Amino acid sequence: MDYLPQRDFCEKYGALFAKKMLRGVPLIPNPENPGVRPFWSVMVPTYNPRADYLEEALLSVLKQDPGTEQMQIEVVDDSSSDDTAAEVARRVGAGRLTFHRESENRGLANSWNRCIERARGTWVHILHQDDIVLPGFYERLYHGIVSNPHAGMAFCRFALIEANGHWKELGPLESATAGVLNNWLERVATGYHVECPAVVVKRATYEQLGGFRPELTSTLDVEMWVRIAANMPVYYEPQILAAFRRHAGNQSAMQTRVGANMQDMARAIEIWKDHLPANSKLRLEQQARRYWAGVSLMVAQDFFSNDNLSACANQLRAAKNLWNHGQCRSRRLRLEAKVRLHLALGRKAISAVRQLRRRIRPG
Repeated sequence: MDYLPQRDFCEKYGALFAKKMLRGVPLIPNPENPGVRPFWSVMVPTYNPRADYLEEALLSVLKQDPGTEQMQIEVVDDSSSDDTAAEVARRVGAGRLTFHRESENRGLANSWNRCIERARGTWVHILHQDDIVLPGFYERLYHGIVSNPHAGMAFCRFALIEANGHWKELGPLESATAGVLNNWLERVATGYHVECPAVVVKRATYEQLGGFRPELTSTLDVEMWVRIAANMPVYYEPQILAAFRRHAGNQSAMQTRVGANMQDMARAIEIWKDHLPANSKLRLEQQARRYWAGVSLMVAQDFFSNDNLSACANQLRAAKNLWNHGQCRSRRLRLEAKVRLHLALGRKAISAVRQLRRRIRPG
């Protein structure tokens, strides 16, 4: 993608774009009295955190601390019901980081936007309370960013870890070499590519494009990455330098059980499809819907295999809402039939039907 003409377009038609494309997006003001600005603002939003996870997150940053002139570190608590966040920040931070507590709970998007508002640095890293960065994260991304000053966002490859910190999977390898990604908008809009701890965003990007959308509950990050990709270059570092923790207690896991994650994905696609190129908008929207419907069906099958029929049904409804055609529809209908049979006759009925099918299957 040629970004120079795109920047000229944005400068020429910026006001029109903001009016038509960013309606309803929270505005991010310039930093208030920033003084001498650090390069980094590492902002850690918290709400009723586990003390051990938050401590691990903060220590992963402090071990890479380049000093106060280069890095702001702040915990921003969304009015937790106890003092865990404050106590951990005070004990682990030992005066190096600051702590801010909101007077009332404002929800996920507003908490993230508050982090951006309080950030004084040129680049903002929103690190969640149960995720970590690995050695070299800030150094590697710093060198990539200063070598590509037009980039509005940067991210690295990441690991997915389980509750105890053991690696389970690796995020996709977007490029074997570091640099600005080609065709990134089409890729990020149609599949799974990024997790929050791996991402840093220039504060000026948020100031230009706005903050996270409060109407989205679990895909607000994905919508933001698509919005950024539609407007400015994105830098990628292929080294694995961040880890996203999946565990039963985090918000994404809870939303998956009730199907809210994929219902929210359908809403996000409705929003970001207007950022897609006109000549490929319909194709990419359908591709995104098929992909995420497939993910929803895979999750539904996993829930069914573990006898969680309620969560399975929730994901099946989400899959239908995303894409109800072709193979996705056939897979959904088959799994729905299994759920009904299970409810009526129990799991033994499923095994009996499978045995009968094997007996009558030709040759």
